[in-house]
Amino acid sequence: MVLLEKEFSVYPENEKTNMSLPFAVGEGVKSLKFTFSYSPKVLTDRKRARLLIERNIEKDAGEYAGEYPSWEEFLPLKNLITLSVDDPTAYRGCAHRQAECMEHIISDSFASPGFNKGAIQAGQWQAVLNLHGIVTEKIDCHLKIEAGDFLE
Repeated sequence: MVLLEKEFSVYPENEKTNMSLPFAVGEGVKSLKFTFSYSPKVLTDRKRARLLIERNIEKDAGEYAGEYPSWEEFLPLKNLITLSVDDPTAYRGCAHRQAECMEHIISDSFASPGFNKGAIQAGQWQAVLNLHGIVTEKIDCHLKIEAGDFLE
């Protein structure tokens, strides 16, 4: 059963923020499956990449900026969005990985790496998208959360 399915976009002004997506879980749920994807992963616009890299080197290195290698050494620039989950009473873990497509399961007896297994409590849960890095002008995202008895 689908508990939440959402398509949306995020933009550079959303970078370094968290997006909380609440969803309700009913009684008797055996496991939850989180499927999340986003696109694009890589910034292909070299002009934009150069501008971002040079701006950040100048901001972070200041007078030492000239000691950095060529901006091209920092390619490719990649978007990074990760997923964290909270149940009604506690943090259940996170998937801070580089993949732009991910699937995670949480159940009483199993949890995908980074998450804590345990009973699936009825109540209000939160999927939290951590918008670490947004280097493209827009990222299209898709999140689907399902309740069921998934193979572990």
